[in-house]
Amino acid sequence: MRRLLLIVRHGEAEGNRDHRFIGQQDVPLSDLGRRQANAVADRLERLGVDRIVASDLARARDTGAPLADRLGIPIEEDPRLREISNGAWAMCLPEEIEEGWPDLWARYRSGEDVPRPGGETWADVGIRVRAALDDLATGDATVTVVFAHGGPVLWSVYWALGIPLDVQLFHGPAHPASNASITTIGLPGPKLRSYNETSHLTGDLMPEGDLLPFFR
Repeated sequence: MRRLLLIVRHGEAEGNRDHRFIGQQDVPLSDLGRRQANAVADRLERLGVDRIVASDLARARDTGAPLADRLGIPIEEDPRLREISNGAWAMCLPEEIEEGWPDLWARYRSGEDVPRPGGETWADVGIRVRAALDDLATGDATVTVVFAHGGPVLWSVYWALGIPLDVQLFHGPAHPASNASITTIGLPGPKLRSYNETSHLTGDLMPEGDLLPFFR
């Protein structure tokens, strides 16, 4: 039986516009992010969705809430879908990290998958995200929607394509995903069908500058 995984990056969260390294800090959606969540629900509610899974962080759950409410489907939480743990970098601006950890920041900017002080590497994130995706791939739902974060969304692409990475995640071959974008993976496979689809974000729902140079 052919099945689909739809991977949605959460809507804009407080701190995204400032380029902060949010990671696992449980910040809320911005007003724009809440409107983006409704646009995602408008797009997906007629696609026969029968399972909804989300990171247990509020910005992912709350992006999925409008769709779950409309369909009457509970959101299953999976902490393996969380964004990277930033450790001491949590909620810092890039210039603050550069000032506090100049050598580590230079290595990060060069593409090395450095461990954040007291936090994770992108390889760590990939291990738990791929395990969650493997479990979802063996389920029996026809259309599963997963609400996650920028890092896990990119890992889902490399999981589907079978691409290993030994560099900092955002130095890989795929461009980072926009807030509230949709990535579609076909099962069995997995096979990547589309990535970073944003046609539902009309007007001011996808402001200029959404694709930031550093993703958290």
